[in-house]
Order: sequence, then structure tokens, then C-alpha cells
Amino acid sequence: MTADHVQPGKLEIGRVISETIGVIRRNFLTFFLLSLVLSGIPTAILGYFQAGLISDQAASGTFNPALISSTLLGVLAAVITASILQGALVYGTVQDLNGRRSTVAECLATGLRAFLPLFIVSLLLGLAIALGFILLIVPGIMIACAWCVAVPALVADRTTIGGAFKRAAELTRGNRWQILGLFVVILGVMIVFGLVVGVISAVVIVPMVLAGVSPEAVAANPVMIPINMVSNALTSLVSSTGVAVLYVELRRVREDLGPQWLSEIFS
Repeated sequence: MTADHVQPGKLEIGRVISETIGVIRRNFLTFFLLSLVLSGIPTAILGYFQAGLISDQAASGTFNPALISSTLLGVLAAVITASILQGALVYGTVQDLNGRRSTVAECLATGLRAFLPLFIVSLLLGLAIALGFILLIVPGIMIACAWCVAVPALVADRTTIGGAFKRAAELTRGNRWQILGLFVVILGVMIVFGLVVGVISAVVIVPMVLAGVSPEAVAANPVMIPINMVSNALTSLVSSTGVAVLYVELRRVREDLGPQWLSEIFS
């Protein structure tokens, strides 16, 4: 992390983006392996089995209860692994910004050590945002902007579950419009990334569709599995690293801290 002074209270979107890119570039292999194991592979496996259940249901013409149970279990498993991943990448990001490099084992150990509170915070945050979006979207956006750094606050500040949300609200106060702008930029990047993945997928999907292959069989195609695996891993990598960098930048601008404070975290 550079040692230049940042005006207290002012979050710079460009700085968050550049720092995120730098952290990912310096730790790509470590972060990608973690994201692949904890996000890409589980999501791809879930998608494969769900596609098979949908195909069987379509063939039999009867409702398959296993589809609902597998979906619920899949969502639960996704939240669990995503929680561990977020904790792992928060540790790796903070260590990187402190001038250190972390191994896969070190990052994973941090994520596993704080697994239960990470899971609860992630679950509560997801439910709160979902409920907010049901209530005419705007409340969901406000909640996301206010509590977006709850997970890194839990890991880095070593606070309680309730304390993580309180800490996140304190850090984001006064910078939520900037955070919303950052979300818009990230959304634009994700849309472009999705288009690129869509073009690559079309090379596989279009010939199958033209040949009359069912959508369920297309989703279960072995070629699509690694594509979904890598795209999900990259998406999780960028989002988790970005949130961790955002937390660090918010602490710097809210509390007017120089780079030396990072050495105290995880010491």
C-alpha cells in the first residue's frame, strides 16, 4: 500500500479499484485456487446435479421433490463455502496491503477459524438485502451500501456478529453514495465479463441447440462445467477482494490512518 495521505472522510473510487487490481495481480494464483475450491467447483457441481434432476423431471412429466431439497442444500452449502472464502481473502488482502504475501493454507486457516460467525453474518446480510429488494429495491440498495463491509469488519476487527454490522455502518457513513457509485462500476464490469463468458459459452451451446439438444442436457454438458467453474471462481475472487480493499480504504479515510496501522491486524 502506498503511504500517501488521504483526505479524511473522502472515499476515492478510483483508488479502491486500482488497489483491488493490484492485490489480485500480486496474489492471483493463491486467490484463484481458493476461489476455485470454495466457489467455482461447488457451484459447478451443484449446477450439474440440478440440471440432471430437471432433465429427469422433464422426462417423467412429474414433479420431483428432490429438486427443491437439493436447491436448498445447495444454497446453504454455497453460503458456507462463500463465507470461508470471504474470510480467507480478507486475510490475504490485508496481508498484501501490509506488504506481505499469504499462502493458501494461511488464508484458508483464517476462513475456517472464523467460519461460524462468518456464516451467520453472511446469511443475515444476504437475507437483509433480499428483504430490502423485495421492499421496492431501494431499501436493499441502502442496506447493501451500509453493511457491505460487515464481513471484513468481523475478521479484521475481531468483533462480534452484531458488532460487525455496527462497525460496517460506522465505516460506510458519509461515503455511501461513493460506495453506490463503486457498485455501479463493478456491475458494469460484471456485465461485460458476463457477455464475454456468454460468447464463449455460445460456441458450445449454439451447435447443441441447433441439433435439438434439450436445455437441461446443455447445462449438464461436460464442456460447460469448467466454463461455469472458472467464471464463478473469478467473480467470487473479484468481489471478495474488492470488499476487503473497500474496508481498508474506509478505515483509512474515516479514521485518518496511515499505512502502519495494517501491521497491527492479525499480529
